[in-house]
Amino acid sequence: MTLETLIQLIITGISMGSIYGLVALGFVVIYKATGVFNLAQGEFLMVGTYVAWTFLSLFKLPVWLGIVLTIAVMIALGFGLERFPLRPMIGQSILSLIMVTIALGAVLMGVATLFWSPYYAPVLPRILPEQDVVLFGVKYPGLLIWGFLIVLILTAIFGLMFRYTRIGLNMRAVAESQHVAQSMGIRVTRVTAQSWAVAAVTAAAGGIILGLMRGVDFALVNLGIKAIPAALVGGLESIPGALIGGILIGVIESLTGGYLGQGLKDITPFVIMMIVLFIKPYGIFGLERIERV
Repeated sequence: MTLETLIQLIITGISMGSIYGLVALGFVVIYKATGVFNLAQGEFLMVGTYVAWTFLSLFKLPVWLGIVLTIAVMIALGFGLERFPLRPMIGQSILSLIMVTIALGAVLMGVATLFWSPYYAPVLPRILPEQDVVLFGVKYPGLLIWGFLIVLILTAIFGLMFRYTRIGLNMRAVAESQHVAQSMGIRVTRVTAQSWAVAAVTAAAGGIILGLMRGVDFALVNLGIKAIPAALVGGLESIPGALIGGILIGVIESLTGGYLGQGLKDITPFVIMMIVLFIKPYGIFGLERIERV
């Protein structure tokens, strides 16, 4: 293959990988605040995309209003799910909580099927420029480049939020120790609910960008699952690591599909995840905890 093809595959991988990283940010946020690995993040992505389609295409609301309402619905979903079934599980084993997130994903998929399966091949309105963008002498779809830029902006916003805002500082305190945070007057249950709301919003944002690129369907869940390797490779306690892990996964996936065939493309993220975890069990940027016995 030519150098032009190589550059195209790399830039395409960076753009798609950044979306994986944005969705992986939801895993990181919940894990940092609660220690729970949310296996329903793919369903969050799919539901958020369908909610956006409902407001923008079915109800034909203005773009800004549809996006605002989508964010509001996903925040409400995050707060609601934390209240039940997650809050009653406080104090239970991590395995029990993970099983609850698996069940939660199944419930979200069932509800989505009930509401949106009657609509055939839904399509989001074109809310981003579609003109081709030329980089290094190669043309790329405008949606791919604009999607990447939006992901960078959103990741920077969430990173600044965690570093400088009261919500972010509370989440970091709870991540270190729930008991100490509670003794300092921080409401742990509120912080936990906020983390689930942030995870739902990040998943919806990634889903909308993916929906603009490839259409809206229930298979978006599978794309959301690829955020799991991104989160684990980058490190479950690192926000920049989620984005870098996603880009790494996206580039290697794109190169595999271009040079070795599409059949290996879908398994590549999980192979990379296993290789990285064998070498660095906490991920590239993860915090290695040393416990004294």
